[in-house]
Amino acid sequence: MMSEQELLKYALDNGIINIDTIQQQVELNERKKYLEKHSFRVWQGTNGKFYTYLPDEAAHNGRRMIKKSSESDLRDEIVAFYKAQERDPYIKDIFEAWVNQKLAYGEIKKQTYDRYKTDFTRFFEGTKIAEKRFGLITEEMLEDFIKTTIHDQHLTKRGFGNLRILILGIFKYAKKKGYTRISITSFIGDLQISQNSFRKRVFTDEESVFTNEELEKIREYIDTHPASIISLGVLLAIETGVRIGELSALRPKDLEGRVLHVRRTEERFKDDAGHYVFRVREMTKGRDGARRVIVTERAVEIVKEIRRLNPLGEYLFMEDGARIKAKAFTVKIQKICRYVGIRERSMHKVRKTYATKLLNKGVDEKLVIRQMGHTDIATTKGYYYFDNRTMEEAQSIIEAAIG
Repeated sequence: MMSEQELLKYALDNGIINIDTIQQQVELNERKKYLEKHSFRVWQGTNGKFYTYLPDEAAHNGRRMIKKSSESDLRDEIVAFYKAQERDPYIKDIFEAWVNQKLAYGEIKKQTYDRYKTDFTRFFEGTKIAEKRFGLITEEMLEDFIKTTIHDQHLTKRGFGNLRILILGIFKYAKKKGYTRISITSFIGDLQISQNSFRKRVFTDEESVFTNEELEKIREYIDTHPASIISLGVLLAIETGVRIGELSALRPKDLEGRVLHVRRTEERFKDDAGHYVFRVREMTKGRDGARRVIVTERAVEIVKEIRRLNPLGEYLFMEDGARIKAKAFTVKIQKICRYVGIRERSMHKVRKTYATKLLNKGVDEKLVIRQMGHTDIATTKGYYYFDNRTMEEAQSIIEAAIG
């Protein structure tokens, strides 16, 4: 049997179809696409002329009227207008093409796609740069946009990092397609932004981690109340430092002896109707997509208790036949915090506490990053390491060192 390519060559070589016919069909399809894009009505005036409107950002009402002697000429003008628009799009058009391509190629997940869309709306909607044709955007305009956005939206360095991802992606895609001559990598490399421009987010140690005394209060509360599978999940997170998405996606077989195989996570994204979808992805957030976490004897006992409450479940954490979603664990720990009278914190603060305890105990840095699923110790120390000692503990340490 001939392949499609061989069939096409045979048809062309033997005059069954010719290249002119194909070209005509391509042009007809393209013409149809542009005419379907046109949202204004076409009408014939009493003078016999044909009229319609075309979008015009310079006009006060956002449109301008055109007229032609024949309907065919009018439709030719409509097609020419939208063709020209496609050759010189707006930044939103480039963003949509770029982000949709990344999703189609599997370079990003739907969850990341949704976040990029939200960030684009936050940073670009209603700005001067969004109203310019892409080919008219200069480096001076781009620099002004970036610095104005940092100032007006009070961005932290991390917030600017999110903006930077979009700018790099959009402009690299645009240059590849011939819409701009700006070399965005060089531009970003040369861009000078004062460190004073960024909003400083200062979290106290008390806000960021739990003290050992607070953790004991949480454990005591859970131990003295009726067994709850979600509460046991909180305890397991305290003992292992796993992310809540990873916690929610654990399966019974993931624990082998004193090793917890962390190899999947919950992801959340919006479907076409705008509703949130929760599903398990067979890969974690870390660089390798999976890791082995060495766990304590206490963690092993917690898993046994969870299995007693949920002996047949596909996932470790299930209620009424359904997997327990990640957010349920944060809701639970915040309720426990209120009950025992300590500062409310999220499950992510449990993970930070776990990292802090490892580093405070002098655990080898390579083992720390393996347990955490990080790529380097700088990430752990920069974002996860805080002082969780009480004032009394700190005083004892200083007394022993200096006194």
